Amino acid sequence: MKMKLRVLTATNKGKLLGLAAAVAGEYSNYAADVIPPAYPCDNERLVVIFLSAASKYSTAFEIFCKNLNKDSAQNVALVVDGDAEKAAQAVEWLRNAGANFCEDILYINGGLPFKFLKKYSDEEKKTVLDWVEKTIQSFKAAQ
Repeated sequence: MKMKLRVLTATNKGKLLGLAAAVAGEYSNYAADVIPPAYPCDNERLVVIFLSAASKYSTAFEIFCKNLNKDSAQNVALVVDGDAEKAAQAVEWLRNAGANFCEDILYINGGLPFKFLKKYSDEEKKTVLDWVEKTIQSFKAAQ
């Protein structure tokens, strides 16, 4: 089922980029894009961000997160490579920006930091797609 959903990435890990492309192919009319995106978010029903957690994020990423409000996205969800402690700053920015934030963050192993190595298992793909579907349904139920 296609919907007004954007998939954005803040990672250089091929596995995450590949999974982001799979989600975009399944649920969106757009290809996955990097942050900041080529075209700004505009009243998206859901923005799914694939993020490599870091101790320090780029200024462009910080600005994007802090401005992701209800005018740009009704709902925001995160797929994170890394741990909750390193992702905490990005989570805080997104929570405070104004869009509905999905507290059910999907933590996955993003693999090696090579953009060209976009391999992932069928099980990893299923896990991510099932999580996206569950996230969509939870936001629909909350409306």
